[in-house]
Amino acid sequence: MTSEDQEESQSGADTLLTLSNIQYLVEGLDSLLQTNLDGYKRVKVIKLRDELSAYIGNMFSD
Repeated sequence: MTSEDQEESQSGADTLLTLSNIQYLVEGLDSLLQTNLDGYKRVKVIKLRDELSAYIGNMFSD
């Protein structure tokens, strides 16, 4: 895959991040945290959830 293809793939992925999709992902990550995850996976899920929550917050502060 060339760097141009990777850029196109990345820009296409960014357009799918609508507010409702991000909220749905955050809710799913919260549900996932209620399961029995090991420490490493739990940290990754928490980090992703926090990043998505911050992204939502930044949408309204800009």
